[in-house]
Amino acid sequence: MIRRNSKTLIIGILALAALIYFLFFNERGVNQEGQGLSSFKVETIRGAHGWGYHIRQDTTLVIEQKVIPGVPGINGFATEQEAAKTGALVKQKLEHGIFPPTITTHELDSLGIKYQ
Repeated sequence: MIRRNSKTLIIGILALAALIYFLFFNERGVNQEGQGLSSFKVETIRGAHGWGYHIRQDTTLVIEQKVIPGVPGINGFATEQEAAKTGALVKQKLEHGIFPPTITTHELDSLGIKYQ
């Protein structure tokens, strides 16, 4: 009798875990080409030390990046375009489930971002 109740409890927990996964971690929708629709948005911001970006998921602020990631110091991006390009890369990583979406100096170089 106890074994049957244990099996039922385990199946119930697994079903609940699957439901939570599909509600919160599955892609939010599909467009006409069959690709997932992103709920992440990049917004550039002007800070005291240069340009940065916000990443929002729907209306929730997920990342506030006021400085160039991956390099020491408190410098922001020199231009709004540099901040937007880096924010787009971070958005892409988040869409692919990479968290934290770490940015390396190699990636900054490949984007043409100047830092020092």
